[in-house]
Amino acid sequence: MEVQIERVVRDDFAEMITLADMTLPDRMNLHELKKYMELFPELIFKATYNGQLIGFSCAGIDMYQTTGWLLFSNVRKEFQGQGIGKLLIEARLQALRQFPTLRTVQVTVSETNASSIRALSAYGFRLAHAEQDYYGPGKHRNLMELPILPMIQPEKIQSSIVTT
Repeated sequence: MEVQIERVVRDDFAEMITLADMTLPDRMNLHELKKYMELFPELIFKATYNGQLIGFSCAGIDMYQTTGWLLFSNVRKEFQGQGIGKLLIEARLQALRQFPTLRTVQVTVSETNASSIRALSAYGFRLAHAEQDYYGPGKHRNLMELPILPMIQPEKIQSSIVTT
């Protein structure tokens, strides 16, 4: 199966909201999606198969550009378990790594979402701590974290080379 991962454009919004209504009921709306597009236009991705939207995801970054976030991800039920979520994780991590001051990436995940925890762990995410009632009473989340090694600037590489 050849899945395409691309950045989202505004024309994708209606289809994304339809998918969100199926996969994330009561968690996403058009206003929220537009807000993410204004804040993080380079960090929202879609997965398509044969031209059909089958998933989408968003990352964000804090105002200091040191902490990235995997904000949400969803994949149509009939396409889950086929590695599409991992492709969306990888797309967001690649995009976040373009920020040279990035030091860590964080994500919250339901403590019962074993498949997401496994996928995130495969990329090096580790449990930082559990947060009780994160989304309200009884809606607990695990905060997972991935440390990012600082990018070495080319001028620093050259200045550390000793010639004799």
